[in-house]
Amino acid sequence: MASGVITVGTWRDDDTSMGAVLATLDRLRQSDRRGAVRTSFLTLLAVGGRQIEVDDTFDTVQRLGHLQPTRVVVIRVTGRERHRLDARVGVHLQERGQRCLGIDDVALEVAGPVTDHLDSLIEPLTQPDLPVVMWCRERLPPARSRLIDLADHLVVDSARAGGRDRLAALDRLRARVPVSDFAWLRLLPLRRRLAGTLSRAELRPLLDEVRTASVAGPDLERALLAAWVGTSLPGAVVTELDEGEDTSSWSVSLEGDGWRIRAAQEASCIPVVVERDGREPWTTTATAAPPTSEGLLAQVLVHLRPDPVYGRTLAAAAAGRP
Repeated sequence: MASGVITVGTWRDDDTSMGAVLATLDRLRQSDRRGAVRTSFLTLLAVGGRQIEVDDTFDTVQRLGHLQPTRVVVIRVTGRERHRLDARVGVHLQERGQRCLGIDDVALEVAGPVTDHLDSLIEPLTQPDLPVVMWCRERLPPARSRLIDLADHLVVDSARAGGRDRLAALDRLRARVPVSDFAWLRLLPLRRRLAGTLSRAELRPLLDEVRTASVAGPDLERALLAAWVGTSLPGAVVTELDEGEDTSSWSVSLEGDGWRIRAAQEASCIPVVVERDGREPWTTTATAAPPTSEGLLAQVLVHLRPDPVYGRTLAAAAAGRP
């Protein structure tokens, strides 16, 4: 557990029942007198198949520090046909002045008919009147999944969940519940640097003169960047450039009559090059450390609300138009 976190108790059992899981949670939470001043703020639900790493998920969440959710439920769905429910429960406290943050972690491995109605299995584990954030670490949930109806916010990584081919499905999910996409958040430093450069007084008029634009990078990032530029600058002709197998960098170039601006996300920096009317190009570079899973998740938990720019971008990318 993270520094300053006190473990009240743990429990695990194989081939158990949800009644036993809920009873154990209540017993452990009531076993410490500090529970009377416990505070809570959200439930994080992480769902996946056999590939989901339960301990890695808990470790990622614990590194969030003060943003750590109150209850973390990790569900691993296996393909076995016989009904089975294996469970692990931990109850912890983190003291903050006169209050305690209650931290519960619940890991469930489920198989059999129960996987067809996971919502009824999970709903008793969500905390009443608090947001439920559903984190799909591997893939998008099926459109028919009733788990989505339990969630107030959906967290995905479209780069891991099927890439460009799954953007239309993701856009349909966004119509049901607000979505945050790690792939989109990884593009934020580049987008901010480009926007910041173009906000300079001497360069701002160039936005009205953009004739062509090009984006480069991995397939999914190209799709999102092309859609972002196309919806932001509807008069520009946007081209996608496939520059090989490098999956760690991407770029955006804007061109007009006699000028060109290029911003690129590289390993640990974002250089922006401005060329105008044959003058000597000038470059400005900002450092940008690669984002971590906990850093991206922290951004989501701080801003649990729809992102209209992402909404427009995703809709355009899903429709296959820049």
